[in-house]
Amino acid sequence: MKHITTFSILFLLIAHPCTAQQTDIRWQKAALAFFSYNIDGSAVILRDILNDPHTSSSDSAKVYSTLALRDWQFHHNYDLAAKRLDSALALRSGSNASLVALSNIAAEAGHYPTSLEASDKALVSAANAAEWREAAIAYANTVYLSSKNNKKQDTLLLGKAGRLLSRVLEQMPGHPQAAKLLVGTGVLKKDGGFVLDGWNAYFHFASADSAYAYLKEPATVFSAILPRWKASSAENEQIAAALARSGFYEYAALLAGRSQKDIIAYARYLQETGTMTNNYYRQLAVRARTSDSLFEQQVLTICARLLKELKLSAGKDTLTYEKFLELVQPKFGAMGFLGTTSSFHAKEICLGQIVNVTRKEVLQYGYKASLTFIEIDLMTSNGFISWLSGKRMGNGGWSVNDTIYRVREAYIREPMEAWTMVTDSTVRKEKLSVFENAIAGTSTPDTTTLLAGINGLLRLNAMDSLYAMLYRQGLRGSDLQLQFMNMLERRQEDASIFAHEGRHSIDQIYFAKDFENAPSSEREYRAKLSEMTCADFPVYIFGKIVGSIGPSGHGQANKRILDDALAWMGKHQPEISGYDTTQPAIRQLYRLSADQIQSCFREVDPLNKQ
Repeated sequence: MKHITTFSILFLLIAHPCTAQQTDIRWQKAALAFFSYNIDGSAVILRDILNDPHTSSSDSAKVYSTLALRDWQFHHNYDLAAKRLDSALALRSGSNASLVALSNIAAEAGHYPTSLEASDKALVSAANAAEWREAAIAYANTVYLSSKNNKKQDTLLLGKAGRLLSRVLEQMPGHPQAAKLLVGTGVLKKDGGFVLDGWNAYFHFASADSAYAYLKEPATVFSAILPRWKASSAENEQIAAALARSGFYEYAALLAGRSQKDIIAYARYLQETGTMTNNYYRQLAVRARTSDSLFEQQVLTICARLLKELKLSAGKDTLTYEKFLELVQPKFGAMGFLGTTSSFHAKEICLGQIVNVTRKEVLQYGYKASLTFIEIDLMTSNGFISWLSGKRMGNGGWSVNDTIYRVREAYIREPMEAWTMVTDSTVRKEKLSVFENAIAGTSTPDTTTLLAGINGLLRLNAMDSLYAMLYRQGLRGSDLQLQFMNMLERRQEDASIFAHEGRHSIDQIYFAKDFENAPSSEREYRAKLSEMTCADFPVYIFGKIVGSIGPSGHGQANKRILDDALAWMGKHQPEISGYDTTQPAIRQLYRLSADQIQSCFREVDPLNKQ
């Protein structure tokens, strides 16, 4: 039985906190409505903010930009989106974000001159390093798309784009979007340095020697050819094969030779599947009439076309998506599923490429599972929620007995955002303002806002502790930054994959019947208990969980976790440092220490009692 679990980066649900508490609460409610799939309701709240005479020009500009992005994402209405962005820019507040939004929308719409002009202005007007990086990536993305789609490479523009992306990676090592774009830019420009630097940065490799065993072969090819790449046909085919082996099929197809038609066919299949799936998600978002069965039929039609081109066949078996993946996985490394998850009601596609395979043993309360860990990346689709949120949420992975599948892209953004929150005083103040506004005053604020604020504080406290530990070890500069991001990613991996998915595997192996009959909320509750008790990041994970209460299986499980914590606090008030008996326990969740969080959830974990 296949079980799907959703990973979310909750900090990013709070899109635009501001200094005025009332406006801040409305932003929170707009975000909650949006991620509850009430797109129209969220827009109503945003328009209320816009129509409020007390709303600042900065918040008004953010509303215009947010609505413009949705006009394009949900309706492909370029004219209306551009009009809203003009309104945002006219306010002369937050203009950089509006310019980047205009550049990205115009690039997707194929209006490349408009896109380049907007990103150029954003580069000039950037007020800080984060704004500059967003502008640089927008500029480079436009150059790549225009060069690729017009089949005319402007080497000067590609060179500028590559240099901008290299600077982004100097500031933020491992930035996935910048690294991936640098690979594509290098392929179009035939610049081996760009390709090699981008590929290594994308996977966080210092050199070919540090590559995963699964990617050792392409790493060796790249290190041998790219430093002296002459773009001969033989070299191009070797690079194309190595790019394909590491999942970069879009770029591999740009270099593939006559003998590599399968690479081109598979890259075309990925593009067609991505376009069709995004259109289906768009229909779901606006509640247009659609059906799961029709979508599945369309998906399988594209699959059948590829199999015919590759001279592969399901034989006497009925062609299902699972069968299709079984046929193409050995050649292309494809992995995923077509189905429903605990976080969304309609069918969706998760499709990516295998980039790493390892094995690890998980031990929880005496129960052991030997796990195969498969990382999937370079996603064609990671489900509806990923599309809805612009990849800021999505399927984190799933487990089938002793095999754990992890969607790498769901995890690689957060360490960079975390570094910025810890080290950038402006961003830090903005994130903390959510907690400070929620906790200020004598009355209990809106629960959603309060828990979002506590979530932010708890996670920031955990990240501060990690930073301080590494700093005490003598790390500084880029070494400190890389180690902080890598360690945060590993701790997240230990909790969200090996503890969480390991628990699902243990439950399936030892308690198969109970697991089969349990609702998703019960399965997720048990797995979240393991995240906090069987991994070394309880404060961070606890913050993430209590800040995401909702109607889904995950949201209901999170509510049970919150209730457990509040009950434990009621019994252990004297043990909690700074606990104020005159205040509700929910306002003091942030006072729980790591040891107390783990003690609380070990006590309630049914696996600990069996």
